[in-house]
Amino acid sequence: MPAFTHVFVVVMENLGAGAASGVTGLVALANRYQSTTDWYALAHPSLPNYLGLVSGSTWGVTSDCTQCTQRGPDLASQLSGADISWGAYLEGVPGPCFLGPQSADATYAEKHDPFAYFDDVRSDASLCAHLQPLSSLTPLLDGPATAVPRFVWVTPDLCHDGHDCSAPSAATWLTGFVAQVTASAAWKGGVLVVTWDEGDDDSAMSPASGAVSSSGGGGRVLTLVIGPGLPAGRVLPGPYDHYSLLRTVEDAFGLAHLGAAGDAGVAPLTAFFSTGAS
Repeated sequence: MPAFTHVFVVVMENLGAGAASGVTGLVALANRYQSTTDWYALAHPSLPNYLGLVSGSTWGVTSDCTQCTQRGPDLASQLSGADISWGAYLEGVPGPCFLGPQSADATYAEKHDPFAYFDDVRSDASLCAHLQPLSSLTPLLDGPATAVPRFVWVTPDLCHDGHDCSAPSAATWLTGFVAQVTASAAWKGGVLVVTWDEGDDDSAMSPASGAVSSSGGGGRVLTLVIGPGLPAGRVLPGPYDHYSLLRTVEDAFGLAHLGAAGDAGVAPLTAFFSTGAS
């Protein structure tokens, strides 16, 4: 795994890989950067996927519950324990360390903010302070790389992520945000990964074996891997799933693997960072 200075993660909403292939803006991003459609979400609905992305487990959650907090471990405590700077930037959130189920204008929903579900974050003001409005990230991206946390999580609001608005509308927002990140000094030594929380079928990848089945999971989604100097338009075979992304973040920062991110069948995104032919 390259020694990234920064890792950016953006999670979009509710779009299967097949449907994504018909969205002009997403096709343009895939052609400009790298992608795979052999990527599998963990479950339905949203929340189990978000929990899995930052902890290696869905914790048995099968709904978008707002009172089902978990005791961890999780990526937030991992990063902080290793003195690796991080920030979760949430569009529409009313303010730092907001722990309510949704904003008054209903543009932010806690179910898309996985860090807010872990007791260690909720109970520790220093950890909770890492949960910030997305607007706080913009001036950091305009500055030196050292001003940007090494790990950046981004949750767009419920329109921009495609939950409440159309996929083409979400693609327009994503295209603009990708341009912001790739123009930043922090991205020059880093990588940006964009994935979707769940698809429109039930296909799944087994974390233990890497085998793919047509049921028991959260569906197949598009994932974009955007890094400097990598082959444009390259499509990588999988299979990958959300645990692959967690494993990649942990490998990039020299952290132990949480939960299923350490299973033998879970591949990190190493193949994306080769500049050779696919």
